[in-house]
Amino acid sequence: MKSIGIILNPSARINKTKTAYIIEELQNIFGKDAMVCPTSGKEEIPEVIEGFHQEDIKFLLISGGDGTICNVLTSYINLCGQEELPIIVPLMGGTINMIGADVGLRENQLSVCRKLNNLIKDKQKIPVTQRGLLEINDSNLSQPNYGFTWIDGLLYRFMLDYYTQGAGVQVASMLTIKTILMSIADSENGIFKPIDSIVHIDKKELPNKGHVFIISSCLKKFVFGFNIFNENPEPGKSFNTVYMREPFLRESRHKIPLGLYRGLKSDDSGDFINQSVSNLRIQRNKGYIIDGEIYEHDNETEITINPGPKVNIFSPKGEKELSI
Repeated sequence: MKSIGIILNPSARINKTKTAYIIEELQNIFGKDAMVCPTSGKEEIPEVIEGFHQEDIKFLLISGGDGTICNVLTSYINLCGQEELPIIVPLMGGTINMIGADVGLRENQLSVCRKLNNLIKDKQKIPVTQRGLLEINDSNLSQPNYGFTWIDGLLYRFMLDYYTQGAGVQVASMLTIKTILMSIADSENGIFKPIDSIVHIDKKELPNKGHVFIISSCLKKFVFGFNIFNENPEPGKSFNTVYMREPFLRESRHKIPLGLYRGLKSDDSGDFINQSVSNLRIQRNKGYIIDGEIYEHDNETEITINPGPKVNIFSPKGEKELSI
């Protein structure tokens, strides 16, 4: 039996030009204990997951960006259930790597694998950080998706532009500057245009219709290391949600740069909410992002988000240690 399953996305940023080399190095590091499986599309993932489950793997390594991690975890949970998930190891190979960065996995993916292999060979305890998943139900889809972060509104439009223009640090920098200038100019067009929606938080409908953006996440840090959340959710029971309407953005834009690093408290008007919740429902949605994976719909859909299962993520500076 093999204890390690590795899914590698050859299209991920770091893997594109050296897929064969990465696969060979992964096989050299883990030897006969690992199954290394490149997948050219998410439709190939379920078959790979079934093979991993039959082998009863203890570690699930994912070489790709956050979108790949979303697809792999969704397939695993929908096929195999939520109980006794393997330890997840995000190998930072994609354009967006919020999950790996959040738990401190900032090193080269092969370096991370060598550290993990040394711990396994020496029969040491495995340091992990625990995070919860979001269970995202879309009325247009037959099965739920699972991920760490769900994005709608301003940041969803920002990410659409980001991917359309080729991604990368230069594109992100250019779009960030453009966004700041639009904000200063008091623009209500483009990514700042309010979205018509009905939002329920913890099964209570918000009195105000429409929003500029909504973010739900089980991570502590967001894109570029921003610490925007005001409360600490309990994995498996709650998650952070930030909800903003255009009046708050217009009146409080001077607070937002500092708030990206320290978080902002909810305002009394209800135009800005930043709190830990256990249920979120959005009506009239037409597009969103889960961990870098884009979902677009021609027709409006209803989204319901609930706490998903807890996940143990390998982290050299983890919060606890597990015996394997």
